[in-house]
Amino acid sequence: MQKAKRFIRAMNPKHFISAMSIAALTACSHIEPLETPLAQSAIPHQAPLTDQAVIADTVGRSAVGATALAWANPSTGSAGVIEQIDASNDGPDGCRGFVTSRQSLDGVMRVNGVACPSGDSWKLGRQ
Repeated sequence: MQKAKRFIRAMNPKHFISAMSIAALTACSHIEPLETPLAQSAIPHQAPLTDQAVIADTVGRSAVGATALAWANPSTGSAGVIEQIDASNDGPDGCRGFVTSRQSLDGVMRVNGVACPSGDSWKLGRQ
């Protein structure tokens, strides 16, 4: 300790200030981990959409007679093109017949179906 005191006294004042500044900066540079409470999501978790729900919604939002409507489901990676939408001839229920392609990891298929209104949404098949 005595040697350190003698060294500090013998040191040029400019060097002493520089040494103390470096020592202070070194002491301040210790990085503490940031502790935060677990964040709660502000958005409630929603179940992934099925291809059937995306197709039914696309048919329901489109006009009867519409053709070449693309649809895609980011939840499954599937996509396709609705080739035609026709009014159902089986009554006044508002259902619509459609033809679409579906491209997925399983391959490509052509689907004939019916989408019907169901409350505020549309569902495949007769309700």
